[in-house]
Amino acid sequence: MLQDVYVQQDNNVVETRIKIARIQAHKLANIPITPPPYRDKPNKEGALLLQVETNDGLVGWATSGYTHHVAIDLINKYIAPKIVGENPMRTERIPLLFDRASFERPLGRTLISALAMIDIALWDIKGKMLGQPVHHLLGGARDKVPVYVTHGAAYDNAPVYSPEELAAEAAHLVKLGNNHLKNTVGRQPIPDPKDDYIRMRAMREAVGPNVKLAMDGNLRMTLAQAVELCKRCEELDISFVEEPLYYNDPRLLRELRSKTIIPVAAAENEKFSARDLILADAVDYIQPNVNNDGGYSAAIRTAALAKMFHIPLSHGNGNGPHNIALHAGLSNGGLVEYHFHKWMAYNAIFKKVPQPEDGYLTVSQEPGLGLEPKDGLIEEFSIQM
Repeated sequence: MLQDVYVQQDNNVVETRIKIARIQAHKLANIPITPPPYRDKPNKEGALLLQVETNDGLVGWATSGYTHHVAIDLINKYIAPKIVGENPMRTERIPLLFDRASFERPLGRTLISALAMIDIALWDIKGKMLGQPVHHLLGGARDKVPVYVTHGAAYDNAPVYSPEELAAEAAHLVKLGNNHLKNTVGRQPIPDPKDDYIRMRAMREAVGPNVKLAMDGNLRMTLAQAVELCKRCEELDISFVEEPLYYNDPRLLRELRSKTIIPVAAAENEKFSARDLILADAVDYIQPNVNNDGGYSAAIRTAALAKMFHIPLSHGNGNGPHNIALHAGLSNGGLVEYHFHKWMAYNAIFKKVPQPEDGYLTVSQEPGLGLEPKDGLIEEFSIQM
């Protein structure tokens, strides 16, 4: 196919024939999913699905379970008209098409998330054009990535998991072959470090000493609450605590690091940039998320910065299937999160999604990302905005 990509003029390559012809963002709702092991809900989920088509029929796909649905109108009405006709290989050009003063600043994270979906879909197209999986285009460092499973989160107004329920679910997941689990902490109306310690201790007692356990604070705690929780949980051999403090404040994260032996991870919910966190010596792991932070193109820059400072990469905040390629492609790639609830939605949306096996995810070797929507999905579950 490559011989059809380029147009020759006076023995110089001047342009590609392939252009972006159509962009359409869809809101999907009420997709049936597999509920958690010991509960019957949540059994439905929604997501945003982006479709980017070239003039020769190649289609790139991207999706997000967290981006606000206002991004659909943003993409369909404002972004698409500026991008149609562009060369899909020129991913660094796309953000430059939007005037920063009048467009990026007032729209903030919504625009970044929308452009992230565009970037992901264009990398999918790049892989299909070149006949290569995206992780090879990013460097091809490995074909498997380590995975951890996030579980025990209550949705749809379901009761919060008791320590006993958390322990039972954790033990079940370990029996399935998983060796690294994560649970949320600080979810009470007023975060309660003692209660969270009891819950984490119940999980540790259920899975034994050889399974790794991590905690996700979801940006909910004060410094004092996070310090107390970490001090209590140090005896439980916690592998990392993710985003425990309000807004990922670099100054406070650095102070937390000085008061606990538990490694600190952050960056996928940015008010402060990865650069801010690194220069403040605030984290042990940097967690770029391609769906939140500008796609693969932006994550490559974050990864390069982290590598300069010898800080390993990790991943959080769901959207794991799209983040596999990043961590498989780059030499300093690391863990990918298998968020149980959100991954069930991916299983329902796409024909084939990597699944944990002996603590790893095997990366798709198909051209592009290997994430193709199921036949009829859009027609059945798309709703009008």
